[in-house]
Amino acid sequence: MSSRSLGQCVVCDDDAVGINFAVPTCAPCKAFFRRNAVKLGRRDFICQHDGDCPVTYKSRRFCNCCRLAKCFRVGMQKSLIRSEAEREARKQLIEQNRRKRSQYLAKKNSALIRPSTLLLLSQSQPQALSASDQTLLTNICSAYERTCIATKNGRCPSFPSSKRSSLHTFLNDYTERQKGLVKYFKLIPEFDYLSMSDKIRLIRNHFCVTLTINEATLSSDISRDLTDSVTTLFNGTISSNLIECIKLVHSYTNDRTLLKLLLIVKSLSSGINRYTNDTDMDRIYDDTLAIFSAQNIYVELLWKYLLSHCPSELHAVKFYNKLIRDLLFVQRVCFMTESYINSLSNEILQMEPLIQSMWPISNQQAITYMDTSDMKQLE
Repeated sequence: MSSRSLGQCVVCDDDAVGINFAVPTCAPCKAFFRRNAVKLGRRDFICQHDGDCPVTYKSRRFCNCCRLAKCFRVGMQKSLIRSEAEREARKQLIEQNRRKRSQYLAKKNSALIRPSTLLLLSQSQPQALSASDQTLLTNICSAYERTCIATKNGRCPSFPSSKRSSLHTFLNDYTERQKGLVKYFKLIPEFDYLSMSDKIRLIRNHFCVTLTINEATLSSDISRDLTDSVTTLFNGTISSNLIECIKLVHSYTNDRTLLKLLLIVKSLSSGINRYTNDTDMDRIYDDTLAIFSAQNIYVELLWKYLLSHCPSELHAVKFYNKLIRDLLFVQRVCFMTESYINSLSNEILQMEPLIQSMWPISNQQAITYMDTSDMKQLE
């Protein structure tokens, strides 16, 4: 990503070079924050003026106190600074990856990792996941257990509950599971931090994809009722693609942690909007930067998780590429399916309020549904 597409450094207005410590910054402000944030409590930062010095790319060197204060004010996170031990571990990991990459490039016909064998791979790169990463993964799995798994074990043991011949009864069967999924997303701090309207837009825009991934996470088996219902409810092209899509996602069920991460990554994708032809994300969402920064945290965690489960970086790259291709196929099929459902206004009107809110027939209805009790749990 070019510095032009990232915009300006939020600290000094210079050109940003990347997302550093959770916000877009230039290289000097990145280095300044890494060097000085860790000194808080051990060194006094004193402003020689009134404590409100202007911080620009021309004046940023004049007052370390005001510059550091602005770093924190715009959202830079001290907790993301790696310790010396973590930096050393990362250097060792990079060197280890270089060696292993050279070894594997020397081999011909290197086999692509299949999802079904992901859990069988040797854990030869434990340094890829730091202690904080492992804690975050544990929290994610725990959140999913308390919400989605609890819903399945309690009020919604199967989806659909039987073979369905009408679309509204088919999707109404998913109502309780969708409520559980909303609760799961709410337990993700970066998602819960977003505005109410952005949370609703994200859930609505990714309904079909998250439904598909969630079902694979909840059950490794594809029920006959599900395939029969899909075949009955959709035309030949859509039903065949949907069944292929379901099977593709289920091929990853040997690693449920991966699927739980994918749910979060997909739910934080702001570059997709299926309800308007407007492609300017800044007009569709209230805070695209917050969404992007949140997704970046979990994309990086997903990558490090793959590194920790693959025998080499080369294998991780190949697996990641395949995962992206599969997700793009799933997204395309879901767009096709959602477009078809959007044309069935009579079926939509018979859906449960929460499911119906995924297909607002008008802008006014979209606003009304945002106030339903099912969606208010996002507040």
